[in-house]
Amino acid sequence: MTSTALVYMMTPGLACFYGGLVESKNFLNQIFLSIVCMAIIPVQWCLFGYSFAFGPGNSVFGSFNYAALRSFGLNNFYGENSDPMNSLTIPSLTFVSFQCAFAIITAALISGSVVGRMKLIPYMIFVFLWSTFCYDPLARWVFSRQGWLNRMGTIDFAGGIVVHFASGISGLVAAIILGSRSHFDPDVLKTGQTHLPFTMLGTGMLWVGWMGFNGGSAVAANGIASLAIVNTNIAAASSMIMWIILDIIFGKVAGQNLGVVSIPGTCSATVVGLVVITPGAGYVQPGYALLIGLIGGCSIYLFLL
Repeated sequence: MTSTALVYMMTPGLACFYGGLVESKNFLNQIFLSIVCMAIIPVQWCLFGYSFAFGPGNSVFGSFNYAALRSFGLNNFYGENSDPMNSLTIPSLTFVSFQCAFAIITAALISGSVVGRMKLIPYMIFVFLWSTFCYDPLARWVFSRQGWLNRMGTIDFAGGIVVHFASGISGLVAAIILGSRSHFDPDVLKTGQTHLPFTMLGTGMLWVGWMGFNGGSAVAANGIASLAIVNTNIAAASSMIMWIILDIIFGKVAGQNLGVVSIPGTCSATVVGLVVITPGAGYVQPGYALLIGLIGGCSIYLFLL
């Protein structure tokens, strides 16, 4: 339940992170596009989302057996009322809520790709449909033991495919289809970045929330959860430090003076460290998490040169 609360906190954190990176005129729009996912997805998840992802069915799609979360009682435990991932002893409704938080943050990640280019109602419809036809099937394929990717031995501890790959590709496609924001607002390129304190605040909220995101994916209070939390922190820290070192040495990003560190870049590198460790957070040793974070921080710096 603690991990669930931490993951829910990631969506407001993401809203702040994104909001600080957009123009002042789009600040509230960006925050609202992220926050509104916290209203849309739980409704979809309750109606049929969870049932599609984790209910009885085939290797591709679930069913309506758990629609409206029926058949879930206070004494049901995960493994009795859904496909068991391990010998789990957590209440089924806790697992439902935890996975709902995953669905929320995944949909919210796309909001940064459509800010200033999509009206509210079409966006809300898009989020509902995207979660139904993109997220739910992917969650079943990878997270459910009935899923075909899971049966093939796919290793994804906390959502490298289901969360980051899905939202990243979808965000890219949405941005390409909608086109540049300059088409909607010719003056957008003349407006500098604002509200960077919100980006730093959002980074901190994401960092803390990610402990529950990765640690909770062990679905137990055990050594794997502890390993995932340690690795999450190490990867984020090493990625952030790598960016700072490279920025001080080269000072080329965003054209800043030599020795000046880019705040947006540092925050982005920290999030990259969190992202790259997610698929293997519960599988690798801390030393490898350190290396993964360093590679992540170096990679984003090179990409943004």
